[in-house]
Amino acid sequence: MGKYFGFILLFFFWMGCINAQNTISGRITDGTSKLSNVHVVNLASGLKTSSNDEGWYRILAKPKDELQYTYIGMDTVSILVEDVTKILNIKMNLRVEQLDEVVVEQKISKQKKLAMTYITDSSVVNTSFGYISPATVAYHLKVIDGSEFTPGSDILNAIASRRAGIRVGTVSNPATGVSNRALFIRGMGSVGYRTPALFEIDGNIFNDAPTWLDVSMVIRVGIIPGIQAVWRYGHIASGGVVIINTKNGVHGLREENSSQSYDRARLRDNFVTEKVVSHEEAKNEVPSYLLAIQNATSLTEALNNFDEFEKSYSNVPYFYLDCYALMYEMFGVDEADKIVEENFNQFRNNAIWLKSLAYIYESQGRLEKAHALYKEVYALRPEYAQSYIDMANSYRNLGFKESATSIYARHSYLLDEGLLSKDTLELSEILQREMDNLFTLKSGSKQIRVRNGDGIDAYTTRLVFEWNDSEAEFDLQFVNPNNQYFNWKHTMEDMPDRIRSEKEQGYSMADFLLDDALPGIWKVNATYHGNKQFTPSYLKATVYKNYGSKLQTKEIKFFRLGLKEANQFLFSIVLPSEVAHN
Repeated sequence: MGKYFGFILLFFFWMGCINAQNTISGRITDGTSKLSNVHVVNLASGLKTSSNDEGWYRILAKPKDELQYTYIGMDTVSILVEDVTKILNIKMNLRVEQLDEVVVEQKISKQKKLAMTYITDSSVVNTSFGYISPATVAYHLKVIDGSEFTPGSDILNAIASRRAGIRVGTVSNPATGVSNRALFIRGMGSVGYRTPALFEIDGNIFNDAPTWLDVSMVIRVGIIPGIQAVWRYGHIASGGVVIINTKNGVHGLREENSSQSYDRARLRDNFVTEKVVSHEEAKNEVPSYLLAIQNATSLTEALNNFDEFEKSYSNVPYFYLDCYALMYEMFGVDEADKIVEENFNQFRNNAIWLKSLAYIYESQGRLEKAHALYKEVYALRPEYAQSYIDMANSYRNLGFKESATSIYARHSYLLDEGLLSKDTLELSEILQREMDNLFTLKSGSKQIRVRNGDGIDAYTTRLVFEWNDSEAEFDLQFVNPNNQYFNWKHTMEDMPDRIRSEKEQGYSMADFLLDDALPGIWKVNATYHGNKQFTPSYLKATVYKNYGSKLQTKEIKFFRLGLKEANQFLFSIVLPSEVAHN
């Protein structure tokens, strides 16, 4: 207990700091027009206010307080306040209602749309919790159409033969000693097969594999790996779930008074057809101060442009952040460092800007400078899980693996003592992967696992994305060599529970593991939707190759997300890989 005393003092210092109230202000709109008389309430303190005729509001709140925004005809919005929260510009979405004698154009809900396309869209699977497809879920889902199966084949072998990462095995019943056949799905959090899959057949759960099922009766099979399956089914699904829709089940919702299924064309397919903004094109879509520096023909001209714009942006942290990154790229470290050194007060005591600068330093290989910033963030946010992950990784980057191990041990201790909120499942898995990888590399093993024909092999690549601002909303798009994509949508509309959990636990990261199902060039794109402020957000991407071996390499990339609602190319990877989230 004694060795943690100093940290616990820091922790309780933070507990005292969160009692300080911030003034939260912003404007409320429906995306285009201002909304007046929106009811705003601090659910923790009971303070209430309303937006004025121009949509502006102001209210007091402490970190961890919850602000709720309600307006007749609009969906309610709830936001957890953080230590840096000062501005929250809220967009409220219309709650469509059918009015007498009035035709209202409304969006068909995702569930209804999927249900009505079930019969014609072979990517849609019906489950006990609703219809899902790879294009609409925020996790990895494999789908097999029943037409792919050879009549008369064994159901387990048929499934295993159609998709990589699945094998047929046996599992023993401890009570009877009898071994039964089972399916094993390679989990997203491990490289092996440990727990047999659970089965859901037409809404019914089976622990035992349905070896009795005739493949000719199968319409569709959906496969959800263990980590994602636990979210929906609980820990009985830790080995993943195999969802089977049969011809005996009732599937496919048809339009009212119609014998025809809903038009399949209303659902997008998963081929990238929209415009993707290239790096060169993105350079022309930056603020005027960056354009001025980009177009400078000499250092003197660039500095003069910087000085001129500084008159208008002297209190804007991201102005200095952006100018530093560009000056470093164009003119080197000395001139760039002067910008940060002379204006460091713009970053001090603000975790999101300190983290952003640390991201840039890491991408430049300036690990000592990044480490100093992560220490400051750690002191500002001792209750955030992200602070521990960042500090541990920073120590590891510098070669201090014992210190990294100590940071994780400290986090575990505080969790056990109830001084930190318990982890969510996803955060726990991320932390476990970080620790496992640290200890694996410490063990000194240099051999990459041999790839076997049955699919048991090591993942070769891990992608970790971190963002500076918890309010940032964006899509990540992974495009395979066939130009097909998988989207992960970090938005309040698509994953409100996850974003709330991120704030409660204090983390802003997601990881994606790659396997060898499809070789070639993969591309990663991003679409930025904003962060409830008029500021850019900053994204760090860490690419681990030969992941989990002594030959592991790591590359850190940094991206400015400022161009809204445009699908922007980030980077590409030449890998034999298939994307799978967490």
